[in-house]
Amino acid sequence: MDELLQEFISETQETLEALAGEVVAWEADPSDRDRLDAIFRFFHTVKGSCGFLNLPRFERLSHAAEDVLSDIRAGKRVADPSTVSAVLGLMDRIGELAEAVAMGAALPNENDEFLIAALTTPADAALTVEVEHGHAAAPVAVARQGSQSGPRTIRLPLSLIDQLMNGVSDMVLARNELSRKLRERSVDTELDTVFERLSTCVADMRDVISKTRMQRVDRLFAAIPRMVRDLGRDLGKRIDLTLEGGDVEMDREMVEMVVDPLTHIVRNSIDHGIETPERRRAAGKPETGSLRLEARQSGNQIVIVITDDGAGIDTARLVEKAIAAGRLTPEAAARMSETDRLELIFQAGLSTANQVTSISGRGVGMDVVRANVERIGGLIALDNHPGRCLCITLRVPLTLTIIPGLIIRAGGLHFAIPRAAVVEILHDNNDTLQISEIAGAKIATIRGLRHSMIDLEDVLGMDKPVEAGPRAIMVVRSATGVPFAMGVSAVDNHEELVIRPASPLVMASGVYAGMTLPDNGKPMLLLDAAGIASAARLPTMIDDRPARQSDQEADAQSRVEMVAALRFEECSGERRLLQLSLIERVEDIDASLFGRSGGNAFVRLDGRLVPVANGLTDFGRDKVSALRLRDGSVEACYPVAAVLDIVQMPIVPDMVAMHGHISGVAVIDGEHLEVINPFALFASLPDGGIVERARGRCLLADSDDGWTRDILAPLLRQAGQEVVMGLPDDAAVDPRDVLLLTGHDAAQTAGVMAGMIGCRIVHLRATPRAAGPQDSSIYRYDQDALMAAIAGGQMAGGVG
Repeated sequence: MDELLQEFISETQETLEALAGEVVAWEADPSDRDRLDAIFRFFHTVKGSCGFLNLPRFERLSHAAEDVLSDIRAGKRVADPSTVSAVLGLMDRIGELAEAVAMGAALPNENDEFLIAALTTPADAALTVEVEHGHAAAPVAVARQGSQSGPRTIRLPLSLIDQLMNGVSDMVLARNELSRKLRERSVDTELDTVFERLSTCVADMRDVISKTRMQRVDRLFAAIPRMVRDLGRDLGKRIDLTLEGGDVEMDREMVEMVVDPLTHIVRNSIDHGIETPERRRAAGKPETGSLRLEARQSGNQIVIVITDDGAGIDTARLVEKAIAAGRLTPEAAARMSETDRLELIFQAGLSTANQVTSISGRGVGMDVVRANVERIGGLIALDNHPGRCLCITLRVPLTLTIIPGLIIRAGGLHFAIPRAAVVEILHDNNDTLQISEIAGAKIATIRGLRHSMIDLEDVLGMDKPVEAGPRAIMVVRSATGVPFAMGVSAVDNHEELVIRPASPLVMASGVYAGMTLPDNGKPMLLLDAAGIASAARLPTMIDDRPARQSDQEADAQSRVEMVAALRFEECSGERRLLQLSLIERVEDIDASLFGRSGGNAFVRLDGRLVPVANGLTDFGRDKVSALRLRDGSVEACYPVAAVLDIVQMPIVPDMVAMHGHISGVAVIDGEHLEVINPFALFASLPDGGIVERARGRCLLADSDDGWTRDILAPLLRQAGQEVVMGLPDDAAVDPRDVLLLTGHDAAQTAGVMAGMIGCRIVHLRATPRAAGPQDSSIYRYDQDALMAAIAGGQMAGGVG
């Protein structure tokens, strides 16, 4: 008897869970006889079983519902909202009784007669009561995909299913290890045939057993229609609910963990997002709001997207709440970006609700949702469009499943990636592959089709090892639908991988979908293609240019204005374009003529200092090719490594990307070339040109002294100083001049001081040690001190 009772309770609970949404759908379409028959059969089955099991309350409730549904089937009564509400109320009461019986607890002592009376009340009276207490909201329209009928099932303990799953996982690992051992031995055709049969059997058993833990996402969606209906009626909102992807399967435990976050998000969408009919009319929207739930599988993740066409999140209101709660200062709020403001929704205690209700307003919500999602290795993302819509995306992993995968090597470590995510694998020395770098970003062109390219080591922050052979280039399919190229050291193997969740810290990085245990027993992280694309900030729009490329090129050539441009190679190796009309001439210049003055690069041409546009002065060779540029009045010089040829380029680059001296990228003969922006180039030149700063002279008073003539004078000339032997005839001394006196000149010092006012005097002594504390002279072989004194005198022009 206990076994029969348990079977009855289990079936009743499962059927109630499935029928909750069916009742709401039947309310939206009362002519749907199939749904009406399914609901009627449920109550009829409960009534027949509970009499044998001695459950009188079950029998009384189900009998009342059966009578009313029978009248509706016969056309004697209409399925109005009040009748549907009463049927749902009876189902709730039966669910409460079933749960109490399953737990062995006392049955709830509520008055069932009130529910039965509400069900048997005539429709007109019920409608009157409904209107008196508020408003009669429109039924919730529910759109689903696929049939709702389920297969026959049996019940097994979850512990048994776990044991089966662990066993088949170990079998897969053992088969992989056996395969590796067989590859290391000599070829045995008969043994290989037997192994292939074994491998096929293991694969079939793996597929079947792995499904025992999987459950349709329909279970997640089962309670949503009822909740949307009830909240819509309570809040006076009309909502059109769409459910898609119910046939997607995920782990049973994962379904149970996602129920609460999903429920909270839907309640928020109804309460905070979708407006009342009056406000929607004022905003120019349809009176009926739209709520859409979509589930799909993306690699080893289940993606659940919740979208409503309501008001979105008012980030300004969030900031006000955060400032009022002392979480944020007005100064910090003023510096926040829109993304940072949106992140405030995940702070505990913050809510945009104006008052606390039974539905929301307590500030306990999205922070808990994010914590629960991230606890199971998932991610939550918001796409907010204030006044129009809000899209919330949940990404949760498939915790325990077996998939075909590739073992790759990058940065000296091994990683796994789902085989389904890889479109193609090439080596970087393949003739069909071209890799170029444009504005700091890599582009891989494979058979004429361009892909954004990244190196896995760069995304993961690892050093790229020096490889003896070519690197592997994988074309990876991300969840956004845009394939991208990913460079790795090598692709080592392909195996059947057992996927398990990684730690929350690892999953929080966003680039991993879990971990796996290959046949060698060493754990590996499973890469998430979508996460890698997001971390690398790759484009998320689908590139459909291959389908339109020929037409676009033909059309572009007929309409785009072209100008002549010089294609040249920079000293750093990049190839670029510059409009030909700005180039006065091209010539070779001595590298010694380049220098710097006041932090600006210049070149001495025709007795003038001409600014160097790209700032280069060191070339490592004697002659430098340079472009002489002129905008009509201002002249500039642009040193280059080589001048290539003259081509026609579009006056507007194919891809506009303003940064520095670059205006964008033009494609010339299949080659991506950066285009120099002449406006930015000439705007960066120094105002008023470059003026060479005049320096003072070094005056050697004792020109007859052998040390001064043969040692000091050559040293100063080699240092670039202008040397004057003796005093100027006219005694005209510039304040920047420096007079150098040796010990032999000391007696003359007093006699010449009168003519040297305003000029710095440097005394040189013959001995290393000074005569005393007051001796400010410099040892004549102390070259550093001597040059510093001369430089100081030429800059200051003071008196020593």
